[in-house]
Amino acid sequence: MAITTKAALAAELKISKARVSQYVKAGLPVRSDGKLNREEALNWINRNQLSQTYEDKGVVRARKLVETSRPPQSPPAPSTPSYTLIRSGEIGYDAHARFAVQHMVRVHPLIVAHAVLEAGGSLEVAYAAAHLAHSPTIQAASIVLHIMEHPDFEDIDEPAELPTSVCEPDWKALAEAAGVPFDPGGLKAFLDATPVWSNTGDEDVRRFERDLNLLDLLPPSAAREAA
Repeated sequence: MAITTKAALAAELKISKARVSQYVKAGLPVRSDGKLNREEALNWINRNQLSQTYEDKGVVRARKLVETSRPPQSPPAPSTPSYTLIRSGEIGYDAHARFAVQHMVRVHPLIVAHAVLEAGGSLEVAYAAAHLAHSPTIQAASIVLHIMEHPDFEDIDEPAELPTSVCEPDWKALAEAAGVPFDPGGLKAFLDATPVWSNTGDEDVRRFERDLNLLDLLPPSAAREAA
């Protein structure tokens, strides 16, 4: 197994040495002499890290290097794609699925904020929408993991925690791009005044129902089967 250094790995993956140090803190295996087993390091990064870019660097490059080092395999037989409910015991759970769901939940405020602004909404509406979407997005992610038979999400009535950091949009930069003043207090006041966020929301007739259930996330045919 080839031996490499943290600096050499950083250069090979086209990332900073500080980023490799972050990998080490997150669990990247390190030899007793401080060096790395190159293949083991690439496989660890491929399995445990999420890519923040589509460029040929970091996790994307590690994945390519891992794939090119594997012996060629016969292509799988073609199959007709179809939607089926995943039932307990039918398939094994892949940890990458959980990472994927967490990653989507993490970036949803960015997606919502930009979508509102692109549709012509104000910065205040974008700010409120990005925060209001958090709860139902977390709930949707929990239901998806429940459908996929993740062991921690088997009981949808008492779902497990979905720990994930959230990417808060750069509201100052968005305000500058939109040509409007940046007023953090005004944005928060607008959010606090919304009927679904304020303490008086339960009494407001404009309050809308945000609860999701399993049938909301299934295609019509699968929903009928589940019902």
